Amino acid sequence: MADDIKVYTPAVVAEIAFPLVESTTGTDSSSASSSQGGTYTAKQTPEQPFPIARVASELLSTAINTRSKKILAQFEFTQSGAIQIGKYENGVSGDLRLSPDGIVMRNKSGINTIVFDPDTGDAYFSGRIQSGTVIAGVISVGDDSIQIDGINRRQVWFDPDTQEPVIGIGFL
Repeated sequence: MADDIKVYTPAVVAEIAFPLVESTTGTDSSSASSSQGGTYTAKQTPEQPFPIARVASELLSTAINTRSKKILAQFEFTQSGAIQIGKYENGVSGDLRLSPDGIVMRNKSGINTIVFDPDTGDAYFSGRIQSGTVIAGVISVGDDSIQIDGINRRQVWFDPDTQEPVIGIGFL
């Protein structure tokens, strides 16, 4: 029965240098790989501060409120910049474009229905304009053959060929 008992003894493991580290005892790299003892430490890396967090807080907090989904400040377009609302698809949907070149709305047929020209101040409308009140100096109707003059309180119908006044209501 004494032969059945096994006695285990600890094995002696020789010290092995940790790869790619510098020794604090001053041993060189050739002796670091030897089986001779020494104290080893990991290489020290120079202190590296955390990078400064750069957040677009100026834009997000003062110009755009993402929670309420509102624009809070003025933005300026570049020559190629614009805003497009909707997506034009022929026969399906129209769109609205705001740009330095003006405001243009087009219908699903691709026809510009409203155009505002920023250079001249002209506005073009395709379709009916309805209003409860219109305040204007002179309104030209059609091919300028009828003029309603609110300043001088008169209405004038012109001959389309000669452009001479044919009918006048009010003071001429």
